[in-house]
Amino acid sequence: MPEPRDVELLRQLAAGDEAAFVCFYRRHQSKLFGFALHMTGRPDAAADVVQETFMTLMRQAGKFDESRGAPAAFLYGIARNHVRRLQEKDARYVPLLEFGSSGNGHGTNGHGNGNGNGHHAVEPSVGANVRLESLAREEAVQQLREVVSKLPLHYREVVTLCDLQGKTYADAAALLECPVGTVRSRLNRAREILIEKMRLLAGMELPVRAVER
Repeated sequence: MPEPRDVELLRQLAAGDEAAFVCFYRRHQSKLFGFALHMTGRPDAAADVVQETFMTLMRQAGKFDESRGAPAAFLYGIARNHVRRLQEKDARYVPLLEFGSSGNGHGTNGHGNGNGNGHHAVEPSVGANVRLESLAREEAVQQLREVVSKLPLHYREVVTLCDLQGKTYADAAALLECPVGTVRSRLNRAREILIEKMRLLAGMELPVRAVER
């Protein structure tokens, strides 16, 4: 038996069908959380956005008009409104990045190579290398998330949908309810801003690396 379409699920949800809500939630929750996470930059805020979005959907499912767009666009429209409200409520929040936090280990406390005490540093194990690589990737992702979270909202939306979630221009345009050309132009400009900001971050790190060498 084929799964019901989103349109059918919203109709059933509007009629009070709890099973339809569960099905619709399971189908869209994960991607919506990813969208909210990149838009807010914080897992706790993303979880709040998802929760508020589906609670609103339960109350407003009857307002969905198939002639005006797809169910996913209706859902993301609700989520975007909650993201805006969260930003207005928490406008002064700035995520704290601990740059170089992984550099506080034993290699920098005076017990490594070059300390003049005749002891040689122990080569890190394979497991330690893997952990360091994992930390480096995690820090890079966190830096990117921080930069994306500071983009203006209309740029952040297209970057999140197209670059971070892999949606096509057409899909993003449908979710944002705007022309494909608008998505393309916003994305081009957003990428320019991101590249410049990442270059600035890299430039800030260069003197530190030069001193360490």
